[in-house]
Amino acid sequence: MDSFEIAILDADDAAAFRQFRLAALQSAPQAFGSSHAAESVQPLAFFQDRLGASKVWAARKDGAIAGTAGLAPWLGVREQHKGYIWGVFVAEQARGLGIARALLRCLLAYADQHYEQVTLSVTAENTPALMLYQQTGFEIYGKEPRSLKDETGYSDELLMVRFAGKRLV
Repeated sequence: MDSFEIAILDADDAAAFRQFRLAALQSAPQAFGSSHAAESVQPLAFFQDRLGASKVWAARKDGAIAGTAGLAPWLGVREQHKGYIWGVFVAEQARGLGIARALLRCLLAYADQHYEQVTLSVTAENTPALMLYQQTGFEIYGKEPRSLKDETGYSDELLMVRFAGKRLV
C-alpha cells in the first residue's frame, strides 16, 4: 500500500522520532549537520525537547514514521518573523511516493500563517532535494563553502529562502 498519513509529532512520539532520526543519520550522514554518534547517546528527553521547540511533521506509512520535516523559529528578537526548516528526510524504502513534497506542503501552509519567510540549507550535491525546494518556491541566496566536515571531507551548503505566500507546486 502506497498511502501515508501526515501529522505533527508531540512529546508522546519522542521514542518513534528518536528511532527514525537515528536511522536517518546512519543511512544518510552526509545530509545532516549532526551525526548518529552524537545523537545516539542523547536521552529521550533530548528528542522530547526538540519536538517541543519545533513543529515536526511526520508521514506515517503502515504505522511507522517514513519521513519528517521540522520547522523552528529563529530566536533573535529581530528575527522572529523567520522560521527555519530542518530534518527533512524520507526513508529509502518510502521514496518516490511524494512524501517529501506532502510534508513540505503541510509545513509551508503552516509557515505561511506564522512567518514572513522560512530558510533552509541543503548540501550542494543533494540535487533531488534542491529541485524539490526550488519547485516549492525556495530561492538560493547564498552558498556556504566547506559548511560541513566529516572524515571524507567537506560539503558546501546552499542557503535558501522562501517568502510567505509563494504558490505551492
